[in-house]
Amino acid sequence: MKTTSSEIDLFKHEEFGEGYLGMASHVRAMNQLDRQIFEDCTVADGAVVAPHLNVKSRCPVHLRPEFIQKKVGCTFHQAVSLADAWSIIEATPKMVQSFIVWIKAKGIEQGIAYFEHLAMKLAEVEVSWDPEAAEPLRDDPNTGPDADADADGDPDDSFDLYGAADDAYREEIPDLYAYHVIGYDELTEAMELTWEERQPRSYKSLLSKVRGIGDLDALRELGKKVYALGLSRDQAGVFWYEYRKSEQRIMAALKKSLGVSARRLLQQVRNANGNLAALGARLFKIQRGAVRMADPPKKHEWIIIWEDYHGQQAAVRP
Repeated sequence: MKTTSSEIDLFKHEEFGEGYLGMASHVRAMNQLDRQIFEDCTVADGAVVAPHLNVKSRCPVHLRPEFIQKKVGCTFHQAVSLADAWSIIEATPKMVQSFIVWIKAKGIEQGIAYFEHLAMKLAEVEVSWDPEAAEPLRDDPNTGPDADADADGDPDDSFDLYGAADDAYREEIPDLYAYHVIGYDELTEAMELTWEERQPRSYKSLLSKVRGIGDLDALRELGKKVYALGLSRDQAGVFWYEYRKSEQRIMAALKKSLGVSARRLLQQVRNANGNLAALGARLFKIQRGAVRMADPPKKHEWIIIWEDYHGQQAAVRP
């Protein structure tokens, strides 16, 4: 799974300058969410990945209760019982898929009883089996009554089943942190449902509107309505992220289609030098209609003009 280009672009600073200064300039222009992604995440194999505590490193997806609950359609407590039994059996993903089909046909209660009984019998066999007491193979010259007869033989002909002390089993200690692609969850993929797909239809309709909207006034009106809805934290975060992306898209389109008068005023702002304050007062009067101008800038063009004005003001400020 690859990350979208907008997230990858947070780690590309070439357009903002060279080296550290370019990165600093880029970070300063980021919104709060983008800056958090840049500071906490990293890029690997063309995707932006974020760290998380590796609490499930030893539990494969197909043996997690939440996965089983979703697939079987049972309670979480019943899913835990199945997960415990299948862990003892060491069930593979393919086996689990077959088990789920069988349980849906026979019923959850019968399925739990069957697999718990099977797991208990397997556990009893593992506990009672003693490798020391196993009957030696008769064809093996190195075991049984005649084993001492070959004691002087070639040492390379023998095989130590238990290995040297230095080769004892070493427990694998998992890393404290693992990484996941932003917006990607292993369990959700296994269930074939994304976070957005699991949201109510009304919320998905809001996301569709904000992504397709092309008018700044309509976008702001939608934002006012959504602000009053009281969305959950996750839903609000995703909506306002999409809102800002649409706002940036609309403003970028406006900059490419500025009228003649707006372009002329922008040029004056960029060439103002020491007359910036006087020009600002004149721009304010033009916008308010106190100073008449043939074909004055449109409503949203003034946003771009004042944005450039404040940028020039910040540049000359000591």
